[in-house]
Amino acid sequence: MSTSARRYAPRNWPHIIETIDFAFQPIISTHTGRVFGYEALLRNWSEAGFSSIQDVFDTAWESGVLHSVDMQFRAIVIQKFARLPGVDKLKLFYNFDSRVVRTADYRPGQTLELLTASGLAPDAMCLEISERHDISHAHNFQDILLRYRAQGFKVAIDDYGSGFAQMRALYECEPDIIKIDRFFIDGMDKDRRKELFVTQITGFSHLIGAQVVAEGVETLDELMCCRRIGCDFVQGFFVARPSVDLPDRTDIIPAVTDHLNQTRRQGDHDGELLRSFMIEAQAVPDTIKPNDILDFFQRNADSTIVPVINRRDEPVGIIRDSDFKAFIYTPFGRELLQNPSNRAYMSRFLRRCPSADIRTSLSELLETFVAADTLDGLILTEDGRYLGVLDQRALLRAVNERNTLNARDENPLTRLPGNSAIYRYAANALSTPRKRRFVVYFDFDNFKPFNDRYGFRQGDRAILLFKDILGKALSQNAWFIGHIGGDDFFAYVQSIDFEDAVLAVRRAQTMFNEEIKSFYDPKTRETGFLQGKGRDGIDKRFALMTVSAALIRVPPERTDITLDHISTEAAKLKDLAKTSPDRFASSIYDAGDLV
Repeated sequence: MSTSARRYAPRNWPHIIETIDFAFQPIISTHTGRVFGYEALLRNWSEAGFSSIQDVFDTAWESGVLHSVDMQFRAIVIQKFARLPGVDKLKLFYNFDSRVVRTADYRPGQTLELLTASGLAPDAMCLEISERHDISHAHNFQDILLRYRAQGFKVAIDDYGSGFAQMRALYECEPDIIKIDRFFIDGMDKDRRKELFVTQITGFSHLIGAQVVAEGVETLDELMCCRRIGCDFVQGFFVARPSVDLPDRTDIIPAVTDHLNQTRRQGDHDGELLRSFMIEAQAVPDTIKPNDILDFFQRNADSTIVPVINRRDEPVGIIRDSDFKAFIYTPFGRELLQNPSNRAYMSRFLRRCPSADIRTSLSELLETFVAADTLDGLILTEDGRYLGVLDQRALLRAVNERNTLNARDENPLTRLPGNSAIYRYAANALSTPRKRRFVVYFDFDNFKPFNDRYGFRQGDRAILLFKDILGKALSQNAWFIGHIGGDDFFAYVQSIDFEDAVLAVRRAQTMFNEEIKSFYDPKTRETGFLQGKGRDGIDKRFALMTVSAALIRVPPERTDITLDHISTEAAKLKDLAKTSPDRFASSIYDAGDLV
């Protein structure tokens, strides 16, 4: 019997249903590490006689039982999900085969019945529609979305970037969540093209009011890259593997949360500014009646929009005062709005609005705001829950305030954090015990003769070159980089191995030592030295410029070490580095009895 005939031969579906189980894999916030929800993944399909998960659904489709089988799967998943601790704060992601709606026995409303029977609300479920199926026909896909959204479900595009979907389909259908295919996440921290793709999709998703899940995150570097470019959530083996056993806790994944807490972003600092400038506009529930919305705008004459939230305090959109006023002046408009039975009119006024977490950096928010080209503003959330609204005026004031604060603390040449910012950062970082902490001081070798020969302008170019090199060489592990002044730079990193820290520092040195050669004239490059006067005024030969690095390992258990203590040790270590062949030296700081 052929493989095809064997596949679609009559199956013992009751036995298959009994054999099948589902594993749950967590999806977490890149900002806080909190668990947002769990994806349900089919298990035991091999024991049931199938070659793959897709084979299960293809066989059911060809056998004419896809809808019946899928509904039984949903019942298993929903009942199991309902047993999770803290389930009222979680979302269930279920892979939805869009062929179900084309089956003869399809009947809408059955999933809602299953959720209700398990004590779950419709918005607890997010249906993942894979892009591997052809959803490029926006009208057909939009029809699927409307069917389920009308019942309160969330909808996600799964495997984005792997199949047929077009940007127009996403634009017109406005999914709630876009899950980026793991192909683009795998090695993204080392592949600039992948990073650019994910950055663009993330920006577009936020523009249409959708959130982004990065699938297949398997390393800390990939996680931090996803966080840096603005992905809202991540999922993958680095976070947790799928498990058929229910977890004991569903609030956080402790190990991952520790990593995220140890590597705060600029956005975390911007969050304080955003809180002070955002408008705490009163939100209304999505169950509100149209005539109550009319009363709201009459009581709040200065309000141009009203945010709408669901029972979980998640924003679902906004309603514009202008839309209401325009409708009121149509024939019978006011009468229709004031009719309490006309709840359906709510949907015609609800508009999607770009949203962002309060921890998102101001730079990212500004990009989203400009791209959206909207007068409504942005909705700010925290852990997915509504906080307030950021309009144009508030955003510009926040950006101006941040720029003013940064200007006080940054080096005017490189725009890197200056001495005050370095001391503040180090005081906070060193006061918390970490298993692995490293401080690095960089100092140019033979910078003065280079400056004397080629001038201060060329010297500034050399400093800016090294600033750019540090940004590239130290980008993978959330290093803090500061500019002490002149040709002295500072860097700090934690929670990585010593070998990885050394590798990153040596990479920066090698890149600078090679690229700086192009700053010299051809004759000097050929001879390999400059003829000039030393600090004592005597002529001598100076080798081409290089950079020395002194790396200090901070004892993990000490919290009383300050940057002044480390600076003293670093001064000695830099002298050692400058006399070593590779211009590098490292040591473990001996705290001893601090003075």
